[in-house]
Amino acid sequence: MREMMKKSTVFVVLGLWLAGVSAVAGQTEKKIEQIRKIYDEVNRKVAECTDEGEYSTTYLIETVVNKNNGQFPAVGIYRPVVRFYYTYGDREKNPYPDRLLKIEIEISRSDRHENYEYLFDENQRLIFFFSKKYEDETLVERRIYLAAEKAFKIIENEKSVAPTGRSAAVVRQVLADERKLMTIFRNSLDY
Repeated sequence: MREMMKKSTVFVVLGLWLAGVSAVAGQTEKKIEQIRKIYDEVNRKVAECTDEGEYSTTYLIETVVNKNNGQFPAVGIYRPVVRFYYTYGDREKNPYPDRLLKIEIEISRSDRHENYEYLFDENQRLIFFFSKKYEDETLVERRIYLAAEKAFKIIENEKSVAPTGRSAAVVRQVLADERKLMTIFRNSLDY
């Protein structure tokens, strides 16, 4: 009898744990789906900005380093291009566009190309980061989904990885770079 009680207790605890894990996984997928919807909407606005230019309500600040493709010592061509896409925020507080939607970065280094994307929510909080670049001679594609400056899902080359160790260091660097980029964006609006 006691043995049966222990087994049923183990099954109940295991069942509750699995239900909890399932609920968390469901919430994570729901958050990712919301971020994907924002991503699609922002990319639609970016395309509108590119195609319709002066008639769009999405604006673009573009910064190009080494626009004439001069040769850098030991690197060759080095040319980062940073694009800040932004629109109107709360027009009651500010009648001018100042809400950052997305940052795109393309870096050309002779034979290598790197791409980065930073996606922001309506409160200008980073919610998604994408990069495609070489690390130790290997092309790495990385997606980081964030909430409140914490990664809740990291995907590297189509595989989910835990936000610990090297991945945690990558997230810290992404957040530090995001703060620098946000400063550049804010300063460019004040010019």
